[in-house]
Amino acid sequence: MSDAASDCTQARAAVTEAEVEGLIRGICFKTGPPRTVGVELEWLVHELRQPQLPLTSERLEAAYAAARAAPLASALTVEPGGQLELSSPPAASLMECVRTVSADLDAVRAALRERGLGLAGIGHDPWHAPRRFLRQPRYDAMETSLDRTGPAGRAMMCASASVQVCLDAGYEEPGPLGHVRRWWLAHQLGAVLVAAFANSPMAGHRPTGWA
Repeated sequence: MSDAASDCTQARAAVTEAEVEGLIRGICFKTGPPRTVGVELEWLVHELRQPQLPLTSERLEAAYAAARAAPLASALTVEPGGQLELSSPPAASLMECVRTVSADLDAVRAALRERGLGLAGIGHDPWHAPRRFLRQPRYDAMETSLDRTGPAGRAMMCASASVQVCLDAGYEEPGPLGHVRRWWLAHQLGAVLVAAFANSPMAGHRPTGWA
């Protein structure tokens, strides 16, 4: 990006609703046959010897630096509460995706295990209250917005982990609102899938019934 373009991007603080809709439609609702699959795996990170012990930001940062040093095909990123996320590259088949992410997960587990840390594949942190690990403007804005309706937003941001399967959207339906129907359908299916695969048996050291 040129210096002029960079300055222009930094100077502009907002986009219009129409621009946002166009961006989402172009990225999330491309036309064409489904061809690739991917997955995003989020994990809660905890002390192996005693999971209920709190982890410092410095401890997590050092562990993530060591994990990134491993030869990973997936991108390793961090969620607002310090959850670890592996995002696979697009794969031509489900089994290719599974093999790639499984190898990366083995490497990450090994790197964390050397530092006395482990991964918990459950939906909600059973041991700790939500706390922010990342301090970035986008998460500051998200937290402010979510706080307007109560504490559930912070719990989602900072104390939850999930599996997100990424699929090509497929063909555009006829008519100018084809992408709107797909957006609506994705939301309807999302709620059903979340309920069907809920796996958060404990929160605040108490049973939740969400399993």
